[in-house]
Amino acid sequence: MIGALILAGGEGRRMGGVDKGLQRLCGQPLYRHVLQALLPQVGWLAISANRHLDDYAASGQPVWPDAPHWQGMGPLAALATAAASLPPAVTLLQTAPCDTPLLPADLVSRLAQALGDADAAMPVTAHGPQPACLLLRVTALAGLPAYLAAGGRSIRGWLAGLNVVTVDFDDTAFANANDAAALAQLEIAMGRAG
Repeated sequence: MIGALILAGGEGRRMGGVDKGLQRLCGQPLYRHVLQALLPQVGWLAISANRHLDDYAASGQPVWPDAPHWQGMGPLAALATAAASLPPAVTLLQTAPCDTPLLPADLVSRLAQALGDADAAMPVTAHGPQPACLLLRVTALAGLPAYLAAGGRSIRGWLAGLNVVTVDFDDTAFANANDAAALAQLEIAMGRAG
């Protein structure tokens, strides 16, 4: 089964320290847009969050804060925590940040089709790779604790030790609202489109 993990555990520094996933876009929290995009594409979904856990739990999905020994280690902490808690039936895991509300409806299927024997499939756009939107084999998470223990924090750095295939996507699919200005621009763009 393919599962998904929404990454909403960051500190929101570029957003002024607020909980980014709960910032509103077109009337609903950012993470809800990601949730609505991913739920039809996967068989199971959880949310990684370190603040306002009750707000995220209102979605009806499991909410996992980073394990104490991974706290403050970025998005890889969410993956290391998830590795110990995923349902046994989940063999592939799609990740997505809470600030990417325009994810394509065929994200998971296209990445899964390209995966083959690789450890992970990663979207790439004209602006570069999108390493936070991976589809990865759960078995690939086995080496993550050692990478974190050695001081590694970069998703790209961790992926350098894995067999990763890339899949081309349109730039707009991964537009993110990682600061107040970007959120305002997305609000305008989505208002025009809607």
